[in-house]
Amino acid sequence: MIILLSSVGRRPYLVTWFKEALEKSGMSGVVIATDSDPLSPSRAVADRFIQAKKVADPEYQHWLAKVLIEEDVNLAISINDFELSEWAQLPDTPQWAPLIRFSAATQTLVEDKFAMGEVLSRAGLKVPFTWLGSDDSIHMSDISSFITKGRFGSASRGLHFADRSGILKAITAASEEVTDRRGVMASQQNAFNVLDLVLVQERIFGQEFGMDVISDFSGNYVGVLARKKISMRGGETDRAESVSPEPFEEIARQIAAVIPHPGTIDVDIIVDDNSIPYVIDINPRFGGGYPFSHLAGADIPRAYISWNNGKDIDSNWLKYEPGVVSGKFVEAIRISEPTTYPEEIL
Repeated sequence: MIILLSSVGRRPYLVTWFKEALEKSGMSGVVIATDSDPLSPSRAVADRFIQAKKVADPEYQHWLAKVLIEEDVNLAISINDFELSEWAQLPDTPQWAPLIRFSAATQTLVEDKFAMGEVLSRAGLKVPFTWLGSDDSIHMSDISSFITKGRFGSASRGLHFADRSGILKAITAASEEVTDRRGVMASQQNAFNVLDLVLVQERIFGQEFGMDVISDFSGNYVGVLARKKISMRGGETDRAESVSPEPFEEIARQIAAVIPHPGTIDVDIIVDDNSIPYVIDINPRFGGGYPFSHLAGADIPRAYISWNNGKDIDSNWLKYEPGVVSGKFVEAIRISEPTTYPEEIL
């Protein structure tokens, strides 16, 4: 079995866990890592590494098709929001069959945080009050604490906290950092109201949780993994404690119904002081919180391999031990062999 993990760059643990999943499944196979950075840390642990074209490159689709064919890929998974947006727009033909992706309509909805919030609200899920940065009614609300982020955000671009007196300054700062749905900086959008790329939300105070909502490759809900966030670093969960999934089952099923999807999606929840859960973000991929559930006993890579081979999964792969605290840490890894440089640059 040939597995392609695309844009996996700084997440070599995913490469390792898919390699281990193949071994546990009694299958021979190869895990290929790709990234636009030729010195990606994942290169060091993958069976093979292929330097990728950037998603915005006109040759990207040709490059992807060439890799899928030449490497005879059976299963392709991306960790990058903008790449997944590109995948969703590709035609439903056998050429692209290995790609794990949303339908074009669902992907378009999920990557637009403003539209996604409206759909979740209509489905009965609680979301914070939300505006676009261009909406003057923000300044007439009685809300006292706000948060800004990118409407098509990734990697915490445009993230700022502000009170009523500072919200205009926060919106302005965010407009210089956010991107459109293709990852192009808002500051380069001459014909676009850049403030429409800024999302402004009521800031919800409470305990933040992360969830992985899991569906099979036909989009049928199968379970949820949950953890309590302890600390963040660079916009990603840095330390977390695994918690029982039971309190999150209902909301996970609701989300899966609103967003039919294959595999796992990453969801951020804040439970306020009145025990009301608010959905604050959804990412259509393996998120930065999944490792905390894996280290507590879950094994979603193994489920992916089984589903891809038309087999049922073992329910134990979605089970884990509550109360396990895990943390990320800085580690260095040798990526390449020694290089000989010409004398003139030494």
